[in-house]
Parts: sequence; C-alpha cells; structure tokens
Amino acid sequence: MKKATLALLFLLTACTSPGAPPQVASLSTPGSSAAPTSAAQEQRPRERIDMTPEDLEALYNAYDRCLAQFGMDKQSQVRARQSGTVPPKAEEDKARKACESKNPLPPWEKDVNNPEAVDFANRVVQCLRDKGVRYVEVHNEPGAEIVTYALGGPNNDAASITLGLEHAKECEIAASKK
Repeated sequence: MKKATLALLFLLTACTSPGAPPQVASLSTPGSSAAPTSAAQEQRPRERIDMTPEDLEALYNAYDRCLAQFGMDKQSQVRARQSGTVPPKAEEDKARKACESKNPLPPWEKDVNNPEAVDFANRVVQCLRDKGVRYVEVHNEPGAEIVTYALGGPNNDAASITLGLEHAKECEIAASKK
C-alpha cells in the first residue's frame, strides 16, 4: 500500500536492515556535480529512479522502524484513527524530527535542489506524450520536495492516467540517461 501510495503521490502530484546505511547510487545526469544542500541531507539515504518496489520498501524500513520507536508505526496509527485518538501534533513532529536522518530523499533527478530537475521532468513528459499520454504536464509546486509531472489534466482523464502510470517508470529511466 505504501509503495503504491508513494508512486501515485509522485506521479499524480506532480529502509534498510539495521547497521550501515544503504549505499544508494543515483542516475544523475552526466556532468552534473550538484550536491544536496546540507550535511544532514548528505547523510540521508536517497531513492533512485530505477528502484523496484522491493528496493523502495527496504529503503524505507529504517525510517519506519525509527518512527515505530515513537509509537508512530503503521498499526498504531491505524488503531489510533479507528479509536479517534490521534497523537498530538507535537508528538508527531518530535518523532519525524528524530527520524529525519533515516527519511529517504527523493531521487536526485526529481529533487528541487537539483538545477536540472525541471529539464528531467520535461524529458519525462515528452516521453509520455510520445507514448500517447494526452494530458501530462510538469508539476513544480513551490515548497514541494520534488519536481515531477501530473497526469490526467483538469478532468482527470482516465486514459491519460492509466497510460501514464503504465509508461512512467520506463520514461523516467530513459530521461535519466540523457
């Protein structure tokens, strides 16, 4: 469910086992030497465009375990919502801040700190259009963590959404190699 939600969030708005953090390479654009903006971000794991759902799940396991130490695990949150006892915002913020170093960064290609992120998103959009997606556009919302693309247009065209989701991964991988 989380994998689908993350993938859908990235597309439509438009971690590891205990021990050493994962060694995650990025499919950054050749010649790109831009780096994350802070030392704290450099320590965080980073998603990659070519990750499988299993890779993503493994990447988020450390973050999920950390949140669980603060009572923010998925089962506790579901039970709290069902019983109507949601933890105070301050507790949630405390847990997220304490676990921030384990929260994976988006793929560098989509990261707002990457000066080439909009170009990457434009290449993905063009690839999707070449595959027959009628309603797709770059989505670069101020304050967002990623630059991505939105499918479906103003009327949520089902064919564009379906076709876009079908070809999104291959277009992202192709766009990352240019």
